[in-house]
Amino acid sequence: MEDVFGYRQAAPVYRRAGWTQVVPLPPATKSFPPKGVTGRRQQPVTDRRIQEWSQSNPDGNTAIVMPRGVICLDVDSAEGHQRKTDGALELADLEQRLGVLPATWCSSAHGGESPYRHRFYQVPENMEFDGGAAESIDVIQHHHRYCVVWPSVHPSGEFYAWYTPDGQSADRIPTPGELPMLPDAWIRFLRKPEREERPRPTGPAIRPNLGDDTRMCKAVNTLLRRTLENPASKGSRHDTMLHAAWALVRFQEEGHRGALDALSQLKPYFITDIAKDRQGGEREAEREYASIVQGALEKNPGAQGLQDPCERTLIDRLTPDEATLINRQATAPMAAAPDSDHATDDGLPVAQAVQASSTWRFEDLTQLAQGVDIPPTPTVFQREDGQGLFYQGAVNDVHGEPGCGKSLAMQAATAQQLKQGNHVLYVDYEDTARNVVKRLLLMGVSAEAIVERLHYVRPSGKNTGPTSVEGWLETIRLASECSLTVIDGVTSCLAYQGLDSNNGDDIAAWYNTYPRLLSQEGTAVVLIDHVVKSKDNRGRYAGGSMQKLALIDGISYSVSMSRPVGKGLRGTITLKSGKDRIGEIEEHCATTWSGNGSHLREAARIDVDSTDPTRMRVQICRPNMMPVNDGESDSGHVDRPTGLMEKISRLVEASGDELSQSDIIGLLKDDGSSARKTTVLKAISRLVEDEYLSSRGGRYNQRLYSSVRSYRQIDDPKSDAYVDRMSRQEMKDLNDKDGGQDAFEI
Repeated sequence: MEDVFGYRQAAPVYRRAGWTQVVPLPPATKSFPPKGVTGRRQQPVTDRRIQEWSQSNPDGNTAIVMPRGVICLDVDSAEGHQRKTDGALELADLEQRLGVLPATWCSSAHGGESPYRHRFYQVPENMEFDGGAAESIDVIQHHHRYCVVWPSVHPSGEFYAWYTPDGQSADRIPTPGELPMLPDAWIRFLRKPEREERPRPTGPAIRPNLGDDTRMCKAVNTLLRRTLENPASKGSRHDTMLHAAWALVRFQEEGHRGALDALSQLKPYFITDIAKDRQGGEREAEREYASIVQGALEKNPGAQGLQDPCERTLIDRLTPDEATLINRQATAPMAAAPDSDHATDDGLPVAQAVQASSTWRFEDLTQLAQGVDIPPTPTVFQREDGQGLFYQGAVNDVHGEPGCGKSLAMQAATAQQLKQGNHVLYVDYEDTARNVVKRLLLMGVSAEAIVERLHYVRPSGKNTGPTSVEGWLETIRLASECSLTVIDGVTSCLAYQGLDSNNGDDIAAWYNTYPRLLSQEGTAVVLIDHVVKSKDNRGRYAGGSMQKLALIDGISYSVSMSRPVGKGLRGTITLKSGKDRIGEIEEHCATTWSGNGSHLREAARIDVDSTDPTRMRVQICRPNMMPVNDGESDSGHVDRPTGLMEKISRLVEASGDELSQSDIIGLLKDDGSSARKTTVLKAISRLVEDEYLSSRGGRYNQRLYSSVRSYRQIDDPKSDAYVDRMSRQEMKDLNDKDGGQDAFEI
């Protein structure tokens, strides 16, 4: 398939193939498309809208909305989708009942052998289908959802690709007309029964009372309020309700007060909002709600928790029994399992059911004063010069935008530790074991090292809940054997704990009862977190409360992607230090801060070479030690402000006429740019020197500029945003060569 990158280049290709409703998404994400292009009231995508989106989001992901007469069967795995069933197994069961599906064109980001993919079929036009064939098989149709497709990048970093009906990688996009017809048995099974048209509600939707309900605990009130405030936060009202129902049932198992009452409160709002989009009106919406709740209760059959976690103090969310076990486990072996006559109400041994020792005690400072007990040194995740980037025995943090390479960087750190013979603990709330192991293998970690020294867990509930406390104690025990502990997904972890990521008290409670307990075992704990959406309000810390930065006792890094990372590319991920509590790494960072008042200093550059499909080469390089002037973007040097050069090139192109320096400066100000005049003149000069702009004298000694050809950072080898895009033949030639001596890499 031709070399195409981003929405701007992909949209015309899909239009030529007959997919008219092709829409953009943010880079490396699966949501959300522009308003008004999906659903029953969707507006047609015109060439003009594509042109506008191509200018504002040229490198975004690409999605297609099904035309009438086409549906897509989206087969999902149980992992990563908050589901308890496997779509591949459900598909096999349906094929036994309804007949084998014909081979068809498929789209997937998981490779040609994976059963988890989008399968496209033709169906009769103007026929509606149920939203799903099974719990983990969704039906995507004209009025419902969309498909993310090639050349998009999956949040895991993998690229979407098309596959022909015989399972081979496709060299083109299929047209809707060449898709096979869905068999009649499947059409009858999936088709919605025709119902008598009922009048739909025309009045205003009922607005919820967002005050707290005293019958419910804090965690339940918070979840209920967020669901009612944004009923489509998960992409659709149905998906949001499904997520909320599962979360509330889990809360009930953990003992949170009022979880089932919250399910009852959600019902009228759900029915009111959903009925207007359902052919059967309120009756169909009510059946849909009952099915959601029943499914959640059936899939979560755990017993009701005995004590509401929210009734405990914020800092000490553990029961005395659990705290005693955690405090004593490092020095004493676990007691034998309790019998029925010697257990507390929580089912824990009476011998261990004593109050935890007080933490309010004065410390002996003798060794510290004599310099015997020195602070921890950064030894984990070493750069090519031997400088470590994380402190053992401390809580460290990396944070950045979605798709910036945070998880990939920490998986590189994991690979390095495993290759050095160390053990790693990986607590994953975001990804799946399959994706993590796949990347480690590509990085050259042996299967034996992964099996023997990687301890991977993917929790789906509170760590100290009745069904989780035993696994949590085992996690703490393993932390003492590991040089590195990664916790991927702070926001999700807080949600499972019933805590608010914007509440400073909740953040402090979590730090003291989760990551800090692990770091006390001597491991380097690294938290992977997100940032707030607004760049202006981002600061040096992760999204949520600033308390997150205050509680870090190791180092905190901001992560960004200087050059895109993905299959067939050579990219770069940059780590910048926002806070070094101990101060052993800061002196080895870049000499000056990044611009825009962020007070970040570059600590390392992670070069990722994925041009070889069988091997991902990762180098942990020293930072760029060149000074950066205040007010300049850290993605372009003072002498060549490539980001500003691209912006000026786009403005001159869009004008279609000659512009003076004053015109360009005025347009930049209107566009929100705060670049200095000297920097603007430098950018214009570079564009003229490199023959991207032409220049001639005008009236009153003015210089007038017009566009000769487009300048883009992605095509400029002197820019940090440069992407070395290899053709398929170049990749083949490279892969056919005998591998030379590798540079320093993990």
